[in-house]
Amino acid sequence: MLRRTLVLTIYLFLFGVGLKPAQTQTSEALRKISQSLGQGVNISLLEQHWQSQEQLLKTNIRPMLESIAEAGFETVRLPVAFDYFMREGSVQLNEQILQKLHETYMNCRRLNLKLVIVYHYGKLNNQNRETETERIIKIWKQVINYIREFSYEKLFLELYNEPTTDMDIWKLTATTLVRELRKEDPDRIFIIGGANYNGINELLTMGKLPSDDGKILYTFHFYEPYVFTHQGADWTKEKTYMTGLPYPFKKRRMPELIGAAPDSEVIKEFERFPRESNYDYLFMRIKKIKAEADKQNLPLICTETGVINLASTKAKSAYLRDITTIMKRFEIPVMLWDYNDKFGILKGEKVIKQLNNWLKD
Repeated sequence: MLRRTLVLTIYLFLFGVGLKPAQTQTSEALRKISQSLGQGVNISLLEQHWQSQEQLLKTNIRPMLESIAEAGFETVRLPVAFDYFMREGSVQLNEQILQKLHETYMNCRRLNLKLVIVYHYGKLNNQNRETETERIIKIWKQVINYIREFSYEKLFLELYNEPTTDMDIWKLTATTLVRELRKEDPDRIFIIGGANYNGINELLTMGKLPSDDGKILYTFHFYEPYVFTHQGADWTKEKTYMTGLPYPFKKRRMPELIGAAPDSEVIKEFERFPRESNYDYLFMRIKKIKAEADKQNLPLICTETGVINLASTKAKSAYLRDITTIMKRFEIPVMLWDYNDKFGILKGEKVIKQLNNWLKD
């Protein structure tokens, strides 16, 4: 009997029959947490550092949250330009911004919304990695000390938005951020993206961080085709000065390309547009992204996708309908950019009807 027991024990140890490795359990738990984010939207209020700080802090965010919850969203992403809310000459956050985060979380909790807080408009570059990483850590430590007791299932921290450094510098920075901040908040889910403005290609090249402890979600931003989603945007004129681009592509509705230099970026975007501005392209693009992420065991979410309001309502609505449908098909939680600003998803006071099926699923 003892011999049979010993043999069975050795067999189970070697082959793991009926047992799940701890890593598999962790991955499954993280997948469930990721899926719980569901359908989300950004409120781009506290990132607007060009506005009056006093006005931003006084704005009542609760009516927006109530409208978002009523529409069927499950998650709110809250970009914060932390550098704008500091005491002059220090790395000390104003008490008012911490109170605003507390107020927002409590309102989200009452409305059964999850909240993602993300650091926008940081100053990290290729030359200041060491000093800026230390500064980012100091900022997040203050936030963590303030929100430490908030539910790990309701509040998530996205440590840095759209890094613009070289990939190797960003990977080193992100690894350090996770390792050091994990000491402050052992169980919080952190969210990390790739270099090149949270580019998906850069994220997949970077892969899992060395400091990944099973409590990290990986994010990307999706604005393809960029010449459509950002048409007319005054901050990227070299790519997007045209307006009136259709979705899906229809040749007879294409505006004339005037005044572009032969080797300019907008020419390249314009040439790719007919094959990229349709459901089939978006479907295959997201399918490949998801397959590669799964191969690397990267729990994937998309924290920004959207279309500027300068696009026609019809084209914008069709794109949002397609991209949300496709992301849901591949079980990628999405947070639309944004609620009611330049990429807003409202028509009057209601969310555009093309999102209804996505929100009600």
